[in-house]
Amino acid sequence: MNDSGSAVVAGVMNIALATLITLSVLALALSGYYSLVIRDAAIDSASKAARFGAGNQHDYLMQRLDVSVPELASFKVNQGNDGQLSHVVVDYSLPGFGLLGEFNLGRVSVAAATERL
Repeated sequence: MNDSGSAVVAGVMNIALATLITLSVLALALSGYYSLVIRDAAIDSASKAARFGAGNQHDYLMQRLDVSVPELASFKVNQGNDGQLSHVVVDYSLPGFGLLGEFNLGRVSVAAATERL
């Protein structure tokens, strides 16, 4: 039996696995980063909406998300105000690498106390 080509095959397999692991770690890091960016934007929007006399901050939040997060990400934003609290809920999915597709489905829910005079 001749095993002269098995070292080449093993080398190619090691390179492929190392690349896959590297991309997975990169995807996980980017997912965590963009989740924090989305959370920060939701908190900022809720705090602006909670100010006395402030209007709906939906356009501000969507503009901030469009600028800060990749274009392939999708969002669904719900905002509300029950008199005492201003609520912002963002459902999102972030793009993945290759065959993973949209793998990061998340929800950020923020409430801020409404200012009164």
